[in-house]
Amino acid sequence: MSTLSPAEQSYLYDGLCSTPPVRPDSREAYQFRPLEAKTDFLPSSNGSARIRAVDGSECIVSVKSKVEPLSDSFIEVAVDVAGYRDDSNFVSNLQYSLTSLLTANFPRDRLVLTKKYMFKLYVDCVVISHTSYPLSLMSLAIYLALKSTRLPLLISSTDDDEIAELPTFSDDWDLARPIADDLSPPLYVVVGVVGTNLVFDPSSQEEQVLENGLVLSYYNGNVITPITNVNLSSQSSLAKFKGVSAATVAKGIAMVSQYCGEIVSALDALVLSDDSTSIF
Repeated sequence: MSTLSPAEQSYLYDGLCSTPPVRPDSREAYQFRPLEAKTDFLPSSNGSARIRAVDGSECIVSVKSKVEPLSDSFIEVAVDVAGYRDDSNFVSNLQYSLTSLLTANFPRDRLVLTKKYMFKLYVDCVVISHTSYPLSLMSLAIYLALKSTRLPLLISSTDDDEIAELPTFSDDWDLARPIADDLSPPLYVVVGVVGTNLVFDPSSQEEQVLENGLVLSYYNGNVITPITNVNLSSQSSLAKFKGVSAATVAKGIAMVSQYCGEIVSALDALVLSDDSTSIF
């Protein structure tokens, strides 16, 4: 990522603070960067997705399932970010954020087989490249992967007393059932704060002049918890990092509530198509 000079940062900051904000790539405040995505392309996975942004950022997600004893731990997310150690704080925070959001909001009953057994989902998220904070990109990719995930049809009894060992399933993949065809998995949306303005999906250049950042969660048409702030301007030479007011948080909630429905609709339309498509 190229670092802007102080003069360039000042020019960009003034543009983002104007009304309406002037973004370097001409996007509206509520627009994501143009993205291309492909779903269900990994043959060894129950579900998969690949998503790329115009700036070269790319993320691949694979979802695999395993029959395990019934427990509260039904989704496990593993994160790998190119250029970062697996035990770094950056990777650990991303992994915790994604795991906690899915665990709290994905319906576990979709995975229950019997009173003793369930499917456990293992979500592997690999960020091949990124120029800006990748949480939104990862969340979109996981959404697509879960929407394309299918689980084999149970053909043994749901009564544990009649099962000799583990449940058995049909070999006919055409009978496999999608786990999220009629629901929308939760999403994270990263919003940049600059002056009194908010911008969705800030680019690497915009991040250098932001005063703060918000990470908002969206599920079933509503903004939900957690709502957190994150310093996205670590590369800036201008000391602009500020706190977030209640009014700013309320504005962010209103923007996400207003526009995220369109994002979900675009993602759902992509899952139903067969080819890689520009979705925003």
